[in-house]
Amino acid sequence: MSRTRRCWSAALLLSLSCSIAAGAQVIPARPDTLPRLRAPQDTAPRPIRRDTLPGWPYLARGVVPTTPEVVPPAPLPPGSRYTFTRDSIPWSTAQTLADLLGAIPGVYLARAGFLGLPEYVVYGGRGAAALQVSWDGLPLEPLGGDSVYLDPSQIPLTYLRRVDVEMLPAQLRVYLVSERHETLPPRSVVRVMSGDFRTASYTGLFQKRWSSGLGLNLAGNFLTSEGASQSNRESQAFDLWAKGEWLPTATTGVAYQIRRQQSDRDAVRQGEGVVPVVERVPARHGARTDALFTVFAGSRPYDLGFRGSAGLGTSRWSQDSVLGDRQVRQAFGTMAYRGARVVVEATGRLADARTTSALEARVGWSPLPGIAAAADAALRRHEGDRRSRAAHVSAALYRGPFSVVAQWAVQDGVQAPALLADTAQETADRALRIGFDTRPLTGHLALVRRDAYQPLSFGELPVIPALAATRAATYLVADARLQPIKALTLDGWYATPRDAGPRGAADFQPPTHGRAQLTFRSKFWRTFRSGAFDLKVQIAMESWSGGTAGLDAGGAPRLLEGVTLWETFLAFRIVGFTMFWDLRDAVTTQTEKQYVPGLNYPHNAQVFGVRWEFRN
Repeated sequence: MSRTRRCWSAALLLSLSCSIAAGAQVIPARPDTLPRLRAPQDTAPRPIRRDTLPGWPYLARGVVPTTPEVVPPAPLPPGSRYTFTRDSIPWSTAQTLADLLGAIPGVYLARAGFLGLPEYVVYGGRGAAALQVSWDGLPLEPLGGDSVYLDPSQIPLTYLRRVDVEMLPAQLRVYLVSERHETLPPRSVVRVMSGDFRTASYTGLFQKRWSSGLGLNLAGNFLTSEGASQSNRESQAFDLWAKGEWLPTATTGVAYQIRRQQSDRDAVRQGEGVVPVVERVPARHGARTDALFTVFAGSRPYDLGFRGSAGLGTSRWSQDSVLGDRQVRQAFGTMAYRGARVVVEATGRLADARTTSALEARVGWSPLPGIAAAADAALRRHEGDRRSRAAHVSAALYRGPFSVVAQWAVQDGVQAPALLADTAQETADRALRIGFDTRPLTGHLALVRRDAYQPLSFGELPVIPALAATRAATYLVADARLQPIKALTLDGWYATPRDAGPRGAADFQPPTHGRAQLTFRSKFWRTFRSGAFDLKVQIAMESWSGGTAGLDAGGAPRLLEGVTLWETFLAFRIVGFTMFWDLRDAVTTQTEKQYVPGLNYPHNAQVFGVRWEFRN
């Protein structure tokens, strides 16, 4: 990308913050914490203004309703979902969705290098097939150089309000919730980051709501980096996101949003070790566009009661002279009821390619305090007269700090609907998890039985021609969090197969794999008023033992070396200004590690930057 184009990109991103004012405000309270507004009894009721919202009493406080969040509804068994919010994401070390998912117990990130290069999520002995991602209810299909698996490193966190991860015994369901703004004063965010290997990122976000129910959201993100693989290559990604919405009442509305990412990534041809290809990571030049139109209506605010929604979505890959244009268009409708103790939801989908039709259902029930049960099922039809069927059931007993959760998941499904030669595989997985949850100590210990499976290789990592078949095995997965004082936290997780031999049961699933981090966080400094200052210092370690990493060109297993990586993170905030610094693979040796054999990950790679958030 030329210098002129970079300047125009940076100017466009910074223009999103055009409504920034000189100061910041305290975030208004949530609508469900505000007292009911009542007029004095000796006064006559005022006439309703045209810009008021029927059924919404909080408009006088500057709070407006937002579009519903499409996430797994409660009740869910304890410990079966991870939630990352707008408040927690900026304080993490994650730059992309792949980084964020690395915090899930048992997840291995197959990193091709530093920022800008592919990062596949491997979990549960299923390879990258374990990951399913949806965006406000729209399933994200893999497009571009890899039409089999979605690369989560291509999804920035700029315009995400919330990320929910539902954990199954051998699958991760990720629900992306786009940004929402619930107050009348506008909100603006500007973020600038720099780092080693000519890494730079510029981010802008602008949000505005009106009392009539209208809303406007704009965001942009530009990222460039050499990826640390060689000095004469570069990776660039330019994202734009826009969303318009209108909620005439507190329970009805319509929204349209579009996201476009322009990718320009040069090929990687250098690295350690002998590989069967010239390009260790292929070039990626093209644009992905996702658009979503939704309309919804409900009987009660806050997504309770009966609710219905419908939508049209499209995902397209274009401007690629090698692959050409590819597109998937979808239509869907959902009917649901959500009460205090029971949830019922059904969704139907139609598409013009890959998965041509689907029917999904979900139910949750909590008949008594301390008892929760949930189930979901799906039936999908694919091109080539193929079908996929899946069902998942979970039940939990919990009382006080203790909980016991059982899960059972069966599947007879296709992992790559885009490949007509791919056929369905039958699996049956189950898990038993016990938990303990108190303020100073929280932990879970699970035994997970995972069935045999044959995953496909990664489309954008040709250094791994194929993956070996996964053997059936029982895994021990544990996580814990210790907080002896409010400012100090030690947490981590550990995963290991119990009956899989010295090299593990699956590729990129090491026999022992764990992560631990020590965090100091304090909001106290006498110089500033309460809540104006925030400080976080974190030291993290990730380690795994030697395992296998796919097959070479001759069909022999490739070895995955065991390594230990350290990471240091520092961030502080004063009112709306935040400064951060992140140092990855912080070691003294000059030997570079490898997440994927044949692709080096740089040592002592750092990024640093600042972030401003303004309101009103």
